[in-house]
Amino acid sequence: MWKKQNRLPWALFFFFFISEFSLGYYISHVIGYLHSDAISRVANAFYVLYSRDPHLGAIGFIWNPLPSLLELIPLLFYPLYPPLASSALAGILLTSMFAGLTAIHLYRAGQKFKLSIPMSVTVTLLYGLNPFIFLFGANGLSDVPYMYFLMMSITEFCFWMKDRKISSLLVSGFTLSLAFWTRYEAVPFGFSIALSIVIVVFLWQRDNSYTTKEKWYKVEATSILVLLPVVFSGFMWLFFNYSIMGNPLYFLNSEYSNDAAAVVLRNDAEFQKIFKNPWTILQLVIKKTFWYSIPLFSILIVRIITGRLFKWDIAVLLLLFCAVPGLQYLLLLRQTSFGWFRYFMYVLPVVVAWIPYELGMIEKRMRRISFAIISCGLFVTACMLSYALTNPNIAPDEHSFLTIKKGNESYQRQLIEKDAAKWMDDNITGTILTDSASAFTILVNSRVPKKYLITSDLDFRASVDKPLEHNVDYILIPKPLNNVQSTINMSYPDMYENGDAWVKLERDFGGLWRLYKVIQD
Repeated sequence: MWKKQNRLPWALFFFFFISEFSLGYYISHVIGYLHSDAISRVANAFYVLYSRDPHLGAIGFIWNPLPSLLELIPLLFYPLYPPLASSALAGILLTSMFAGLTAIHLYRAGQKFKLSIPMSVTVTLLYGLNPFIFLFGANGLSDVPYMYFLMMSITEFCFWMKDRKISSLLVSGFTLSLAFWTRYEAVPFGFSIALSIVIVVFLWQRDNSYTTKEKWYKVEATSILVLLPVVFSGFMWLFFNYSIMGNPLYFLNSEYSNDAAAVVLRNDAEFQKIFKNPWTILQLVIKKTFWYSIPLFSILIVRIITGRLFKWDIAVLLLLFCAVPGLQYLLLLRQTSFGWFRYFMYVLPVVVAWIPYELGMIEKRMRRISFAIISCGLFVTACMLSYALTNPNIAPDEHSFLTIKKGNESYQRQLIEKDAAKWMDDNITGTILTDSASAFTILVNSRVPKKYLITSDLDFRASVDKPLEHNVDYILIPKPLNNVQSTINMSYPDMYENGDAWVKLERDFGGLWRLYKVIQD
């Protein structure tokens, strides 16, 4: 029998898990539309278990591997239920679960800071039911798991600021490292926390019993506890890239990296208008960050009316908040970020994770009015982001979920790729060479994935260079587009349009893919 105090958080978990998964199942399996990044992450896990050359390294070395590692668990049941891969339901299960875990965490954080049950539940619901946040719990992307780990790291850091318990530092550091294994955006938060430790030790809650030298020792010890897991994780990732791919920075500068994908921005006139002026970039960053910033402004208002605006802990919040737009500003200066709307949304969970601490530090006579102001801020943000979802000029990526069957190019492409997978299952028996960086939708929809020789196979590079010597029967190649990455296209830049003397066109799939048969001597 569950204790009474444990029923409510688990009720919140199941409410969010079931509702998120239901929406995700409807969009991804019933309608059949998937975000390309979501199905790609599921595909990375799929290759580990069901490719022609199954091995753990097939999970890839571009994206942080934790989401795909977790998706391995539901994919064990793929033979019993193929939509776990073909409809990326393994990813939907993951994001739905983390949406529920986030609800539990926010509720328990409120209780730990002595907030009332209605306050804790209200903050949880205002965040989790924000339509923009809710969508990410149902779309299979890595954002919700990342935000869960990030929020836990921040709330535990706040526990340490309040009570100075070492256990809170350990949890904060461990969850920050898990955030890194989920998304690279965890790196700037590590710097923000390092500076925050200095602020807390030296400037906030000053303790004159320690000398300056002793305080620096305290900063050093605290930083080691919090940052060692994420620093160690960073070095491990460099080591894995070096030992397996032969390049410690493979994730950063290989032909599949974000830097390589961002090359197209240099030929985009609209982006170049932004890139050539640092002030224009700053304006763009401020404009996009503003959409998520109302809860921060509400906290600042609360600080003013409670006379706490100039306490040093507000600097900690601002440092954590600025990590997100600061990173995007630097990446845009380097011309290596697409500046998508969702890249700026992480400031919202940062502030929401701070709210239990903020309300918990306010005297009870002022807590209700403060709670009302902050709740209004969360509600206004939900309204603003609801509007952003409906406006393709603000959030085109997210708006695509509202226009799936109305000119959605990604959806149409996925239909073509699913049909291509079925045709090749029914008509092709030989080995098909293709690049999984672009063919992932085809691969997870194939009933015979082992017929494909893909990027993670140990003999892929040699087979691309000399397909005749490696018993390749067919080559599946995508139409060269700005957003399509393929080693085969780079090795044979004219093949898609003109073929070659040693191949014969077997089939064209919707003007997006062509299957060439290798002519054996």
